[in-house]
Amino acid sequence: MKRMLLITSFLLSLPTFAFASEQNYNKLLPLTKKYIGVPYQFGGSSEKGFDCSGFTRYVMEELDVELARSTAGQYKQGKAVKKSELRVGDLVFFETYKKGPSHTGIYIGNDRFIHADSSKGVLISNLNDPYYWGPRYIGARRVLAYEKKLGEFHDVSDQFWAEKEIESLAKEEKMIGYEKSYFKPDEAMTRAEAAGMLAEYLNLKMNDRKQTFKDVPSDHWAVGAINALVKEEIISADDDMYRPDEALTREEVAVLFTRAFQLKRGDREITFTDIDPQYWAYDFIHRLADAGIAAGDENGHFRPKETVTRAQFAVFFYRAMNVK
Repeated sequence: MKRMLLITSFLLSLPTFAFASEQNYNKLLPLTKKYIGVPYQFGGSSEKGFDCSGFTRYVMEELDVELARSTAGQYKQGKAVKKSELRVGDLVFFETYKKGPSHTGIYIGNDRFIHADSSKGVLISNLNDPYYWGPRYIGARRVLAYEKKLGEFHDVSDQFWAEKEIESLAKEEKMIGYEKSYFKPDEAMTRAEAAGMLAEYLNLKMNDRKQTFKDVPSDHWAVGAINALVKEEIISADDDMYRPDEALTREEVAVLFTRAFQLKRGDREITFTDIDPQYWAYDFIHRLADAGIAAGDENGHFRPKETVTRAQFAVFFYRAMNVK
């Protein structure tokens, strides 16, 4: 009995640790791009002004990745990555004004990286620019937790019903997934995530950080993406709340996709038993169905209020991108 009490006492006296929840890497691109245009400031590490390592460190903190303050220090972190194997989020390094790593940025895909340039501030540049960055590139380091190959996830097997669409989107880095190579296919897709992916796919400018909605402050990771969709009238700003963390519904997918992909009404006669012609989203839902992006169930129900999982969104997104 005394021994049990001693063990219990010992366990209670151990320090406790708070572990961060797994990070969603799809936040990264909207997060970095909302700072485009922020001026360069030597020693700067805030949205008032960044230097190159201050920018990478500031952004990566949002994903619970702690980086050294200097470029040279960051060059020693993570693991080395071949240029041919770069993935979104890898740190890229250059030798500029002195020998060794003296400039850094974040790889964002398609041979591009985002960085705090000493003359132009935060901007996107081509990694292979033959006149400057290309010849000065010296290597890359992976600081994000990718455990599987590009397009593969621990929780999406070859037999999973949406594996083809998820793999395709992941290989194009349009849906990146969570840290440690998890996709979380059965989790709900949030309204903020959907905004981020659509704004990125449409190549919209995401550097407007003003607060348009009461629940999307200027420091929210998706503020630039949401504002970009408002500007394009894909999202309505009639309501003063956006509810970024709420799950996306099937009728909201219909509205977003109809506007984002400019879906047209077809000639097919499609009837859903749970959608009245007077229903506010009736036309949007029919355009989505006409395009072959979504369908009803075996009972002819569309289920407009049903929330959408990440796997379902991946399928809808893949189909919308490939509408002929």
